[in-house]
Amino acid sequence: MEGISVRPKLNVLKLISIFSGVLLLVPIIYLLYYGYGPFLVVKDAFGKLLISSIEFTFFSAAVSVISMVLAFTPLAYFLARHSNPIIESIVDIPASIPHPLVGIALVFIDSPITPLGKFLYDHGIIFYYSYLGVFLALIIVSSPIYIRAMQNFFKSLPLEPEIYAISFGYSEFYVFRKIALRKGIGGIVSAGLTSVARAISEFGSIVIIAPYVTGWIFNGDCTSSIYIYNEFQTYFNASVSAAATLIVFSLILIVSIRIINYVLEKRNMI
Repeated sequence: MEGISVRPKLNVLKLISIFSGVLLLVPIIYLLYYGYGPFLVVKDAFGKLLISSIEFTFFSAAVSVISMVLAFTPLAYFLARHSNPIIESIVDIPASIPHPLVGIALVFIDSPITPLGKFLYDHGIIFYYSYLGVFLALIIVSSPIYIRAMQNFFKSLPLEPEIYAISFGYSEFYVFRKIALRKGIGGIVSAGLTSVARAISEFGSIVIIAPYVTGWIFNGDCTSSIYIYNEFQTYFNASVSAAATLIVFSLILIVSIRIINYVLEKRNMI
């Protein structure tokens, strides 16, 4: 009717979503403000030890994710094509238990008091305070994210080309390698980067199996989460400054992931 104006309805869901997002942002803003403001300790915010720990963290996350791609992509494809509650439950276990338990399990597996541990120890395969221990811990705690992401990606792929290939007698593994894997590069990159972000944040398992590593490039270094925890125990202001720097690096990674995912989506790769 003429002369009657209709007021737009208040979007309550949008307001709630904005409020929830702000709640998540508050701790980040606090750390950045106080870490680079009132609590700034320059030598700890940009110190050599912190930067080295961040480099070691990103390096360990990258190695672990590359290992996950090689080891678990076939599993993700299998679960996408064959629903198996037992295997899926096994995949979800590392994500549903306290992560210090993963560290304890790795220590126990590698202990000389067990037959497997004695075999590993006698052959020089040591998890404790080693790069291998860090890699294994990150693989275990991050693999559920990668497997589930790739499982959903493979489910989204059209089945017709695979069914056509199988009808000509090709094996499922051949179909995986020649069809699904070639179409899955974008998904692997996207899921892998998400897993990198998860691996970078890991603390509980690593602090038990490898609080620091010995030998090679990062001799005596620890991951950034453990470095900040150690700083927190000794000098609170320094831990806040170090945390602020780690947040900056994490934000750079998140932005990079978003940009890469945007490009992949534009090219219809995910």
